[in-house]
Amino acid sequence: MYQETGCQLRHTFASFMLLRGAKPKVISEALGHASVAFTLDTYSHIIEGMQSEAMALLDEVLPAGVNGSARNNANLTPTS
Repeated sequence: MYQETGCQLRHTFASFMLLRGAKPKVISEALGHASVAFTLDTYSHIIEGMQSEAMALLDEVLPAGVNGSARNNANLTPTS
């Protein structure tokens, strides 16, 4: 039981840290992982949602196009 609770706590810690923008290297070191790649592979399901958020932020930052036309906007936000 203790081992299961410990794993859940580690997962919660890593998840919250990633969602709050902590650097993966810091999270990896805190969890004692041998590499950042292992940390990112283990918690990649959390990062997937973050990618959509990042693309939405880029949509806000990139110019709308010539003369304000939305036609030339990169529109990186995925649509469902």
